[in-house]
Parts: sequence; structure tokens; C-alpha cells
Amino acid sequence: MSTSMVLHKGARVVEREELDAVSTPPPTDTWFPVSHGLVLDKATETLGNVGFTVRKQSLALSREGARFFGTLDLESPLVTGVHLAVGLRNSLDKSLPLGFCAGSRVFVCDNLAFRSELLVNRKHTRFGEMRFGEAICNAVQNLHVFKQAESERIKVFQNQEISDERADALLLRAYEKDFVSHRLLPRVIQEWRNPPFEDFQPRTMWSLLNAFTTILGERHRSNPQQFASLAIGLQAFLEDPAPKVLTES
Repeated sequence: MSTSMVLHKGARVVEREELDAVSTPPPTDTWFPVSHGLVLDKATETLGNVGFTVRKQSLALSREGARFFGTLDLESPLVTGVHLAVGLRNSLDKSLPLGFCAGSRVFVCDNLAFRSELLVNRKHTRFGEMRFGEAICNAVQNLHVFKQAESERIKVFQNQEISDERADALLLRAYEKDFVSHRLLPRVIQEWRNPPFEDFQPRTMWSLLNAFTTILGERHRSNPQQFASLAIGLQAFLEDPAPKVLTES
């Protein structure tokens, strides 16, 4: 996500100073909001405590600053050209719980994808900030295990060749499951059939995944929360055994 990009709709990219400038509303009897800056600091501090270095961060606000989404790219390679990444979210309008998730960033195309294995959600309750901190600590402690598993999963995808027929079937099923709309499906097909990057020219599951995430990446810039949900569901879907394409004998 380019820090120079200002979006005309949905989320907009901001610098840390603007994130800190968002005022946190006072608590109520049942709701105890946490500042966006504190959520970011808690994540980066916890990551640093166990040896993870943030190489790049992308911050975005929406709903007039009420919603915060952040992506932290880490100095932790999974495979060549792919690094570990984590996502954060917070809201000051009671719309979203505190959130943390892990995934990967592909540098050649800046593609981002999240997984469901390390997913934290905590409500803004009286002890929500403390519970969120504890949950992030637990998640970050498991990042080393997640990193190894994610590295192996990516290698499997990179070595898993798929035929044109199977790719077509998966593209259709992804549309049927609402991972892509009728408007985006032709663009994903074009990205799969004519990949602009040499890394995705092999006809593998990895190339197909990145055809999806390249096009869905626009959703990450305009609606990060929706993108995270789509990315998590899409990866789980692609890992399921695809139905074989039947031909008449």
C-alpha cells in the first residue's frame, strides 16, 4: 500500500502523526475505547520483545478517523521474495473489536494475504485493553511456529501445478462463493492467464492465489477489513481439494 496514495472512497493512508491526532472518546459504563496509537504501539512493542523487526508499516483510517487498520511487514522471510506480515484494527465508534492477524507479503507485486491461524478479536470492555495485550503476546509467541507452517504452505503452493481446466473450475467456484464479484472475475482471469510478473508464470496454485490477491489488493486499500476476511476465506478455499473436471469418455 503506497503511503503517497489518498483514496477517494473508503480508507485513506495516513502517517503516524495523523493517527495519534485522532481523539479517543470517553468511556461509558460498558464500552472502553483504546486509542489507535496505543494499539499500534502494543503490537510493535510485543513483536520487538520476541525478536521481530518491522521493516515497513502502512496505516489507514476510515469513518472520519473512527476506524484504524494497519499492516506491519516484518524482517522475517518465509520464502524468497515473501515476508511475514501482521494486520491490526481498532475502532472508536463501537463498530469493530480490537483485532490482530498474521499473513504474508509478496514483494514483487506488493500482494498481501492473511490467514486464520493467528487471529485475535477482543471487545472494548473494561479489561479489553489488557485482554488484547495478553492475546497479542500469545499470538506473537506463536509467530515462529506460524512462520514455519506458512513457509511450508507457500512452498506447497509453489510446487503444486494445476491444469487450465482446474484453474477455470476454481475461478468459477471462487465467484460462486463470492470471493470475487462478476466485475472482478474477468480481471482475475486475465491476471492468471497473462501474469505480468515472471514469478507467477508457472501454472501453479501459488500463481493462481496471486492472481486473486493482485486484483483483490484494491479492496485492501479501500476496505481493509473486508479484504482481510476475503483473503482468509480465499486461502482456506484454495487449500480444499478441488473437484475434478469430468470429461465424457
